[in-house]
Amino acid sequence: MDTLLKLQVKLEIEKKRNELYDFCKRYGFLHSNTIQCSQELDQLINQLFKSFTALREERYEYLII
Repeated sequence: MDTLLKLQVKLEIEKKRNELYDFCKRYGFLHSNTIQCSQELDQLINQLFKSFTALREERYEYLII
């Protein structure tokens, strides 16, 4: 994932995290809107971690070859 795309995902994560915080204050932790927002945040975080994992695996492959 390009650095620019990583930055964009990081910004989306921050935006979604703030949205989740607002939902928690407004509706509580167990409301369906809060849970949905939390799941969306999880997906964004997983997307970012996968990009770092792929980069790390590429580096190891280069060292092994």
